[in-house]
Amino acid sequence: MSNDSKRLDELEGQLNALQQGHDNAWDAIEDLQDELQEVRTEQRRLQEDQDDLHDAVDHIDSRTDLLRLVENSDEMSGKQRSVALIQHLRRAAMRERERGRAAKVSINREEAERALQYPDVDRTTIYTDMDRAERLVGDKEILWYESGSGGDSRLKLNLEVGELPTKLTQEHGGR
Repeated sequence: MSNDSKRLDELEGQLNALQQGHDNAWDAIEDLQDELQEVRTEQRRLQEDQDDLHDAVDHIDSRTDLLRLVENSDEMSGKQRSVALIQHLRRAAMRERERGRAAKVSINREEAERALQYPDVDRTTIYTDMDRAERLVGDKEILWYESGSGGDSRLKLNLEVGELPTKLTQEHGGR
């Protein structure tokens, strides 16, 4: 065997070794890509679980607030009913924000009565409570009452332009 043929055999051996290393590297890359896909799938599942749990906690918080409200609705003062309406709107606006939508919500008289658990008051009292809520906030850019005829009156909240005063979100069990 000549030196040239020995050299060719050595080069062929090196080439085969490099090719095998190359193939092994591609196999390792494919394994890592599969593992990455599994981790991403698990991460999505965990995120969905976390979102479900967050929704459940929000639901429980709302029910707890409603239970407190039901227990006290007939004994609430006008200011307490107004604060309860503000807090109800704030929770709804925060849910909108969490869903990636604008933090803007509104309620009419019927929805306000439902939020207050149908207190034993005249319907005009609810309109007064809605109007008082606007005055309590003191910023018509954030919360305002639109009086309309035929049941078109609405209390509107826009958290896109600012936040509610802290004293109103913390009073009477608000979040």
